[in-house]
Amino acid sequence: MSFSPYSDQLQRYYGRIARECAERRREELAAVDTPEKAREYVRRAAERIRTAFGPLPERCVKSPAVTGVTERDGVRMEKILFECAPGFHLTGVFYRPVRLDGAAPGVLALLGHNDNGKAAKYQQYCCFNLARKGAVVFCPDPFGQGERKQYLHSELRSGCVWEHNMAGKQLLLCGEFFGAWRTADARAALDYLVSRPETDPARLAVTGASGGGTLSSYIYALDERLTMAAPACYITTFRRNFENELPADAEQIPPGLWAAGGEMADFLIARAPHPVVILGERDDFFDVRGARESYEEVRRIYALLGAESEVKLVIGDGVHGYGLQLREAMYGFFTRHWFGREDAPEPPFEEFPEPELRVTEPGQVVRLPGELTLPGWLARRAAELVRSRSPEPARIAAFLRRALQVPAETAAPEFRVLRGRPGENAVSCFALRTEPECEAFLHCRGGLARFSLPRGKRCTLYVSHLDAETELAAGLPEESGNEVVFALDVRGVGKSAPLTCDRVEDYFYMYGSDYFYDSAGQLLSHSFLGGKVRDLLGALALLRSAGYREITLAGRGLGALVALYAAGTDLTGVRRIRLRNMPRSWRELIEAGIFLWPQSHLIPGMLREFDLPELAGMLEQGCDFEAAEPWDGFFRPPER
Repeated sequence: MSFSPYSDQLQRYYGRIARECAERRREELAAVDTPEKAREYVRRAAERIRTAFGPLPERCVKSPAVTGVTERDGVRMEKILFECAPGFHLTGVFYRPVRLDGAAPGVLALLGHNDNGKAAKYQQYCCFNLARKGAVVFCPDPFGQGERKQYLHSELRSGCVWEHNMAGKQLLLCGEFFGAWRTADARAALDYLVSRPETDPARLAVTGASGGGTLSSYIYALDERLTMAAPACYITTFRRNFENELPADAEQIPPGLWAAGGEMADFLIARAPHPVVILGERDDFFDVRGARESYEEVRRIYALLGAESEVKLVIGDGVHGYGLQLREAMYGFFTRHWFGREDAPEPPFEEFPEPELRVTEPGQVVRLPGELTLPGWLARRAAELVRSRSPEPARIAAFLRRALQVPAETAAPEFRVLRGRPGENAVSCFALRTEPECEAFLHCRGGLARFSLPRGKRCTLYVSHLDAETELAAGLPEESGNEVVFALDVRGVGKSAPLTCDRVEDYFYMYGSDYFYDSAGQLLSHSFLGGKVRDLLGALALLRSAGYREITLAGRGLGALVALYAAGTDLTGVRRIRLRNMPRSWRELIEAGIFLWPQSHLIPGMLREFDLPELAGMLEQGCDFEAAEPWDGFFRPPER
């Protein structure tokens, strides 16, 4: 991966927006200085979260069944199967003391990103020992884990986080947030826990680590039946994650929450003054400094409400996970509030092999007769959206301008003249200042190096897939030989390709910089894709200012999508569009089950309004349009 002096511009761009959000939040919290203002802030925190998540999908507990029972050391474990949504089954294990006098406090034990789900070692420790200490516990397999894997596909990359991020970007296209799906799934598990006669509905707690800490925080904020929480190894701050260049999972990006003034602490503040303990590890990649900062925000609100003793912070000496120190802190916190005495020590326990906790005979719910998979649901949903939408040109254009945050008019940007590549086929380069901290790089090939933008009437503007200079040197099919050819790197590719995050060579790496900045844009309500489109619109405005009135807009791969979206908002000066190597439709890729096209080039909610063919059809009415050599979900020519 080669160094570029412009590779930090996205970190600076989103860093400025993040600092502005942090300052507004600091001022808002500083003004909260009375119990009345604290109660109002609790209400606002809860409302922000509900707005970010939207209505949760409907869930149910239908036909619950016990498929097996085990007893050991005074604990009864029941293997549970029920339908949690039409066509979807949930697997889990219910733990309870063998001897139980009356209803017991209930715990929803939510998993982190462990492929083996409820059989994860640390999860067994938590659940079994909570039952030993007098609680009843339900531990469900999440989507994509344990017996609920959704993508049993030969080309699937391993790991449950891959499943989650694959589902996440496809749900985004349909206008849904995977975190809301995960929360609704956890709510169905809570419904089951409450339905058990052994459970005291007045004493319900939730705990989990990592992804389970995330989900514990979410459902705690959104379901008022829960009266206590112990999220582990999740709570830090959005700002620490961003500044540390740490990508998060699809469900950990609540749309617009950061922009609205929210932070991770608000998931706990939203339920103040109920008891909560924040659990973290000193050497966690979720920065422990952020855990301390969040704790201070929560503690201050609780103090104003006269409940400072109900919030606690415990930092262990280990690494990311639910280690012994954190488990014992959770046991002690819960038992003190339930029984008036702390019972923190964890007795010895030998975990069960995974097959002994298996709920279903085939080992995966997707192999049950009639079971619906998430890919199957998505394909069905995409088909439903085709029938429900009315993709009129004016409506498509309005959606694109709104979703991509495109202004009514785009002025020609200021630009710098950079040192180009000398030689017989010299390449000149101009840095277009399309926004503060952001530049797009416009290349021009031919003749001597240029120190001013060449003027003319006809030109081709090519939008690169990954690197304009390399693609320009290889030759472009769109070139006619008698007009000026420009090639553009929008933000995030070519000269401004970031060197942040894990520094992996693969641009399409699941947790690479491209995904990271798209996620930051979602949290901050500043669309990364919208920025790419604005870069292109700025380049078009600059070319028009140089006299070009007959522009051929061309693009390949990712650049073809950027060109397509931009043209949907403004065709001024564009006479021809020539696109290659883009998908035929997003619906087609969803129906195929998996695809590697990055989330950064998908527009949230787009399939509610239109798909790629309908946008192409609209553009055909306004110019000479051609899209050729399509690619499938793996950047290959389609088989059919």
